[in-house]
Amino acid sequence: DVKRYSHVKVKAMDVDGNEIEFEADGIKAVIMQHEIDHLDGILFIDRISVLKRAIYKKKMKKNLKQQS
Repeated sequence: DVKRYSHVKVKAMDVDGNEIEFEADGIKAVIMQHEIDHLDGILFIDRISVLKRAIYKKKMKKNLKQQS
């Protein structure tokens, strides 16, 4: 699970370069944060705790060894 805000204010530019601003609540706020992370090159693993990240990496290494 990745912790996200339930309300966000987004400032952006449209395809014509005009500034736009809007607010989003609930699942729309979560989706906006997720998509902005994609644009910024941030992965979900960058957003989880150090402990959860270590567990995830250990599982991935084990899966890779089993595939070899």
